[in-house]
Amino acid sequence: MRVVMAILACLVAAQCASPDDKRFRVGEAPTAYVIIGVAEAAENTSPSYTVLWRRLDANGNFMRYGARRIFEARSESGDGVQVPGIPGEFILSEVEPGTYALDSVFALVRDGRVNYTANGIIRGPERPSFEVRPGEAVYLGIWQANLDNSFATVRRWRAERSDLEAVIRAVDPVEGGIRIVDTPDRAVPCAPYRLNTNSQRQVC
Repeated sequence: MRVVMAILACLVAAQCASPDDKRFRVGEAPTAYVIIGVAEAAENTSPSYTVLWRRLDANGNFMRYGARRIFEARSESGDGVQVPGIPGEFILSEVEPGTYALDSVFALVRDGRVNYTANGIIRGPERPSFEVRPGEAVYLGIWQANLDNSFATVRRWRAERSDLEAVIRAVDPVEGGIRIVDTPDRAVPCAPYRLNTNSQRQVC
């Protein structure tokens, strides 16, 4: 009888972990998962904003810019999740575990055939940061992006459990608990440079 029960339990577990279930599994995945909201300030909704977070190395410096070392949250990207009654949109991303710090925010304003840009590099060294461990899912809250005298800015606006629960109800992206994290300031050196010769965008 115990053997039959064990087989039934295995079948139930196999069904629960269906290949069609693409959710991030807390405590099982080798990667990590981040949810962040980006909301445009009411007075500056024309630009699309890119909020860039970058991983830090063991010495607390930014790792070289590149795939798997960055986490970007873009407004008006078409990839975000919008929830009725909550400003902005939520970006959900699987990332490499580690410590991340806010590098910069970049604004792009499209005006017909002309694009206007505004960099918002944080020369610092103090800047918000967060840590996410393997198999962990975290929520960074909603960040408000704005333009201030042609300088792109971003700040943490709110980090409410009710906003996170609304996102979960809308898309159900994670199997397991999601931790709301603080984003304390930490000192990270910055030596600004342009991403490439064809772009006005700067990063640390």
